[in-house]
Order: sequence, then structure tokens, then C-alpha cells
Amino acid sequence: MKRFISSLLLLIMITTGCSSMKVMVDYDDQIDFGNYQTFTFVAPKKPSSEEMKRPAFVRDPLFIKKASREISAVLSKKGFVPAGEPKGADFLVAFYATAKDRVQITPPSYHIGRFGRRWIKPGRAHHYKQGTLVIDIVDRQSKELVWRGVGSGTLDRSDPKKNLLQAVEKVLKDFPPKK
Repeated sequence: MKRFISSLLLLIMITTGCSSMKVMVDYDDQIDFGNYQTFTFVAPKKPSSEEMKRPAFVRDPLFIKKASREISAVLSKKGFVPAGEPKGADFLVAFYATAKDRVQITPPSYHIGRFGRRWIKPGRAHHYKQGTLVIDIVDRQSKELVWRGVGSGTLDRSDPKKNLLQAVEKVLKDFPPKK
């Protein structure tokens, strides 16, 4: 019975500890975001050849299309208008996503029971994917980064892309920043 309860507690700790998405936002506090009304998408800075060798970057064109639509929908709900070309936009939006394999290891535990009986509970490895979505807002005039949102969390094994798309709303929750 103790083994069942400890296994259940471990499972609860793993799922609750990994399931929440962490969001970090940073921005230039000298910028008046009230002046921004239109936006367009631009390709993010190309990763170096060394970064491209890593399998973590999400390069799926369908995902990029879906993420662009989701970001555009969230920004539109906030009152921003999509501009056709970069010249007509007040700010530019660039984003990228990564998905990495992760392992959480639970070490073995050693127990001494009644009458000196000893037993070892073997360690376990919990495999999961961690996704990260980065959304950058760049001022079109100065070409400088003015806002960055990063969301990171555990991806659902059945549909990891769906998790990344749901992350868009959480990451853009605090855009534009309120002073």
C-alpha cells in the first residue's frame, strides 16, 4: 500500500510540476506602445549552421502557418490591425519555437523495514518533450527589439504542436505592456 501511495504521489508531482507553462516577458520601458496600431510578420534571424544541426528548432511550414494565424488572431483581438507589407506596419512580429526531449530521473531509494528487512525501490526515468515559444516585437522604424515574450512548458505527447499554439495566448497576454 505504501508503495502504491508513494508511486501515486510521485506521478502527481511529475505531472503538476511539468504541466504548467512558464512565461517570461521583457520590454523596453522607454517605448510608448500606444503608438503601435499595425503589424506584419517577418522571418526571425536565421540560426547559425551549428544551431540548424540541432533537432530542436520547429521547422514545419504548417506549424509556422498555424502559429502565424494564431498570433495574428490574438493581436487582432487586442485591437492591432494586420498590415500587408512591412512598410505599412508600425511593428514587426518574429517568432520561433523549439521542442526538446527531456528526462526527469527519480533516484532509487533504500528502505529498512521491520526486523531489519531491506529492499531497494528502483529509480525511474520520466521522458517528456519541453516546448519553447519565443515571440519578438520589433519597432519598424528603428529595427530594434522592443518586446520579447518567452513561454516554456511540457508538451502533450499526443499533439505537441497544439500546446505551442495554446502558448501564443499566454505569451501575448501582457502585450502591450501597461505602464
